[in-house]
Amino acid sequence: MTYLVLARKWRPQGFDDLVGQEPITRILKNSISQRKIAHAYIFSGPRGVGKTSTARILAKALNCEKGPTPSPCGACTFCTSITDGSSVDVMEIDGASNNSVNDIRDLRERVKYAPSGGRYKVYIIDESHMLSDSAFNALLKTLEEPPSHVVFVLATTVPKKIPATVLSRCQHLPFRRISSQKIKERLRKISDSEGINISDPAIEMIARAADGSMRDSLTILDQVSSFSSDIKESEVKDLLGIADFKALSEISMAIIEGNRKRILGIISELLERGTDLKSFTKDLVRFFRDLLVAKVVSKPEDILDISEDEINAIRKILERVSDDQLTLILSEIIKAESDVRGAFSPRLALEMSLIKASFLSILKPVKEAIEGIEAFAAEYRAQSAVDGQQSMVSSEKIDSDTNSSKSSQTQTTDNEHRLTEDSQPSSFVDVPVADVTEAEKDFWKVALKKIEAINHPLACKLSEAKAEIDGDMLTLTFNGGTAIHVDSVKKNLQTIEETVSEILDKKIVIKVDTAKKRTPRKKELREKVLSEPIVKEALELFEGKVIDVKPIENTKNGGEDV
Repeated sequence: MTYLVLARKWRPQGFDDLVGQEPITRILKNSISQRKIAHAYIFSGPRGVGKTSTARILAKALNCEKGPTPSPCGACTFCTSITDGSSVDVMEIDGASNNSVNDIRDLRERVKYAPSGGRYKVYIIDESHMLSDSAFNALLKTLEEPPSHVVFVLATTVPKKIPATVLSRCQHLPFRRISSQKIKERLRKISDSEGINISDPAIEMIARAADGSMRDSLTILDQVSSFSSDIKESEVKDLLGIADFKALSEISMAIIEGNRKRILGIISELLERGTDLKSFTKDLVRFFRDLLVAKVVSKPEDILDISEDEINAIRKILERVSDDQLTLILSEIIKAESDVRGAFSPRLALEMSLIKASFLSILKPVKEAIEGIEAFAAEYRAQSAVDGQQSMVSSEKIDSDTNSSKSSQTQTTDNEHRLTEDSQPSSFVDVPVADVTEAEKDFWKVALKKIEAINHPLACKLSEAKAEIDGDMLTLTFNGGTAIHVDSVKKNLQTIEETVSEILDKKIVIKVDTAKKRTPRKKELREKVLSEPIVKEALELFEGKVIDVKPIENTKNGGEDV
């Protein structure tokens, strides 16, 4: 007896056998039960998800001896002939090879005739998007008003190529990819029934490689069952050339850390093991996608179809990278997958692409870079102000000592002159008289000097403030990036008040404030940035894009620059 591959042997024979297409199954079963059968359907979706199988089941349901019924018996003459492909009332047409106007004209002539034995003639046009525009136009009238005994089913993997005039005349049922969990359950059931000894990790790897296609998963299972009688994870890796999780995690960490030597070493090891680099790059794209999902969502295990050990390993990688870096790296690796697939030397293309992606590890977000520059500038200004004050105080001290000496000598000479002239001694006391106006004018310099002796960091922060006194109220205003010092200054208000009160000889109350500035609109800032020639040139040179725009903290114009 001729061997029948698993994909054909285990093809669904009823609506209840369809896996992962519950909404479509419900629609078709209800329409048959309620006798609301459409004259034309479009089944669209990825390969191997059950489009043609569903069309055959629909034909059985319409022509079964017990029907029309949502549960065809599968044993009557009509059901068995449809299963065997020998029914004259169910015609499967390959749209890729029968796509001309003449083929559609022949079809239009045949639909006029009544079915030979069943209730309906069902025309299944597979890969219908391959029909030419002329063929579609020739089919329009028949699709819109076919004979009552005819049902059309157009199956396609590219629904966007179906003309809108055709879509409007049919019921469109989009099929979806089958989840890995349902594929694993189906594979386990089939393996047990066929006596195939396969481990759970191997089934999980086959389901992941199938990428939502049940037919692909059964084809792979057929291959590995011929490859080994006891199927383990290693056999599936060897047969399909799939990279293991360890290699993916190691090269991902090397890219994130910018370890280019390690990247080249891992690629060399993969080649020595015979790994297909095109398949590996595809797996790497999927792995970085999983990393990004795990970084964004709080419970990645609910979304990602990976084991608990793999989740824990991913969490360790995520500690070393930010979500914006992951986004940029993933973008580069997606480009790498395309380059490797079409390159004359996949190894060279992969090495250069991953090395290029590794340079993203030294880049920082624009916002973080601006904040770092502002903090450095603030610290530099504070230190410069303190150094300037120290130099000024030293200069004032030298001038004061010089003036005192000159004043003393002059006063002595004057006293001697008076004694000589008057011949009578008089008492003279040199008492310095405080100038209140000058004290209030320079009080802040003196205060900073005294506070520096007590708390040097506090003095540096206060040097960035603008001091204004009004009666008993001293207002300290911080502007731009220096506003970060406000909280620290407020914690030391008592020390500042006591120092200033002592200098001015009166009780001073201090108020700490930040300068108000106009916040420009994001749209205005973005337009201004994109209009700059240097920005345009940078974007073109690095093939970049502007992710965020942030105003520069500027004390002169309130942050209107970007």
